Amino acid sequence: MANPKDSSPKEDAESVSFEDSFKRLSEMAEQLEAGGLSLAEATSRFEEGMKLVQFCNELLSNAEQKITELKETYRPNSALAG
Repeated sequence: MANPKDSSPKEDAESVSFEDSFKRLSEMAEQLEAGGLSLAEATSRFEEGMKLVQFCNELLSNAEQKITELKETYRPNSALAG
């Protein structure tokens, strides 16, 4: 899996799925909640997590837009429905 902090969101969209990103985000949250990380490690995980949140939100927004467009494209004409 590509590391979102090492590449741009456009590159990630081609190589990393929403599910993989969300799983990584969950793992990072568990690590932060468990403690035991140095301040530098925790800060790094938090930063990566915020980038993953932004990336996941972008993917969700794109999916929502696509669904809206598909619904509009395939919506039956009201003249034909009646």
